[in-house]
Amino acid sequence: MSSSKAQRVGLTNESLAQWIVSEHFERFSEATVVDMAEAYVGLYSNRPTSWLAFLARNQSSELTTAIAMETAPSVVRVPGMRRSKFLLPQSLAATVFAATRLALIKHEWRLQEVGLTLADYQKMLPELIEITSKGPVQLKDIGAALGLIGSQASILTTVATYDGALIRVPSSNLWSNRWLYVAAADEFLSALELNMDLEKCQQAIADRYIEHYGPVSIDDLAWWLAVSKKTARALIAGSGAKEFLPGMWISPTRQERLELHISHPSKAPSTEVRFLPAWDPLLMGYSPGSQQRQCLGLDLIGGFDSAGNGRPVVMLGGQAVATWKSSLSGSKRSISLEHTHCSENQRKVIEAATSVWAEKIGVNYNR
Repeated sequence: MSSSKAQRVGLTNESLAQWIVSEHFERFSEATVVDMAEAYVGLYSNRPTSWLAFLARNQSSELTTAIAMETAPSVVRVPGMRRSKFLLPQSLAATVFAATRLALIKHEWRLQEVGLTLADYQKMLPELIEITSKGPVQLKDIGAALGLIGSQASILTTVATYDGALIRVPSSNLWSNRWLYVAAADEFLSALELNMDLEKCQQAIADRYIEHYGPVSIDDLAWWLAVSKKTARALIAGSGAKEFLPGMWISPTRQERLELHISHPSKAPSTEVRFLPAWDPLLMGYSPGSQQRQCLGLDLIGGFDSAGNGRPVVMLGGQAVATWKSSLSGSKRSISLEHTHCSENQRKVIEAATSVWAEKIGVNYNR
């Protein structure tokens, strides 16, 4: 099927939804955390997103396997797109960090809010690195060692992570974002020195985004990378991507597959139930108002909060049909559904799947 014919046929919402199921779910059915983090240019590092996003795709893996992978030395948590922290392979972390890094002066306001200055930060930095150079250290111990009060230790370590001096390390609590901190490894710092060209680093991760999220629009790339539309347009041009449909771009390596997908649609669309976590890369990978969000029905079920962050979503094949959440009561954690948008048959299917999912991730299911 030629590109011109594909353009005439168009990419319907149903066809695009099936393509997303194939590209975002099915191809990762046997993937590792590193595989996913490389393709997605990072998984959001907040827990439980980091391991839930993996289990939503590789459904044959166990929870213990997911945790072992997301805490392995081969991956690190560093700041990336939109100032968020991402779980990335060591080999890609420095490129993403360099492409999205802000000058240290841009973080001065954080320090000022707790009565510190950039001079204070720079004075304490050598001792901070020394404290954390032998292994992960809790925030309270950092504060005590440096004589900090109130929120000063939290802000100091936050700025140090944005500066590339510290790396966040998860605690033993699988649901907690109470981080420990360790000095950045020499390998990471050395890689940063080799990735000083901002434009080159931006192009590298834009190429990867287009390859693995495509087809995408200029708005999608601008939103995902937090750059202007002018910059996004230049990055798409520099990637060698093809304008598959007006305003929709895809990498040459994916174009033939998408054309085949359109000309030979699946006769049996997926009916797999998947539980995507908040900030899942699929939810955060496309701009508000995009055809991708529309074809999945994400806005119809309240898939995003008022700040534009993806909420935990239940997917039934290529359709978002409900949201879910976890809560803690005493020492017991449970999950529940908000499925008012479901049909009766859909409700039965996802309720049965929720029982299995709850057992898999070690929580109760509140019906």
